[in-house]
Amino acid sequence: MKWQEYQEAVGVLYEQMSEMGTVKKNITIPDRVTGQARQVDVWWEFSLGNHTIKILIDAKLRKSKLDVKDVEEILALAKSVKADKAVIVTNNEWTMPAELFANHEGLDFLILTIDEATDLIVDGKWLMCHDCEKDCVVMDSDGAVVIDEKAHWWIGGNCRSCKTLHIICQSCGAKGMAKLGESWDCICDFEWKNTIKGYEFSIVQENHEITFDDPNQQKINFTDDNL
Repeated sequence: MKWQEYQEAVGVLYEQMSEMGTVKKNITIPDRVTGQARQVDVWWEFSLGNHTIKILIDAKLRKSKLDVKDVEEILALAKSVKADKAVIVTNNEWTMPAELFANHEGLDFLILTIDEATDLIVDGKWLMCHDCEKDCVVMDSDGAVVIDEKAHWWIGGNCRSCKTLHIICQSCGAKGMAKLGESWDCICDFEWKNTIKGYEFSIVQENHEITFDDPNQQKINFTDDNL
């Protein structure tokens, strides 16, 4: 997942609260001192009595824990745009010193995992990739063939990041993966090859449960150009 997508997911998350006030995504607000435009990931305003409460929400897609420096930066940004409160939304955790400092300054932390974030913004999301574990698999590789009047079908898709193909054969229930240039066989003796142009499906050998009267039927190729 790219940081821009994570930022969008955080905005969508807070848009779900838009019944209480107004939520704006990826906006600029003039600095209270210099007047220079400051970028804000998410800005949430709502009324409480005669007062308007302004909350700055910052998205942090990180591989490591947030530290005190991250808290200091967001508190400084919140002050410069006259926010009443600041929130950091991250996929990772934070250090104990960062938590102590944030609690003292009234800054909140919220965890939004990459899995949860992709649920909010990725159409066709199937599951998180079991290979790279960095992004999700998009369901766009379903297909079927008919052999001896019996239908065989499968579902699957590619990881958006590493392009590993994930397949579930519905005939035997087997699940497998194939990196680019590699293939995977299920116990039905069906094969899926992951190529740069899509995936290729074929029957690698005769299965004892299936009779092939036509020799040409033993090799069936299928390419999905949507991958």
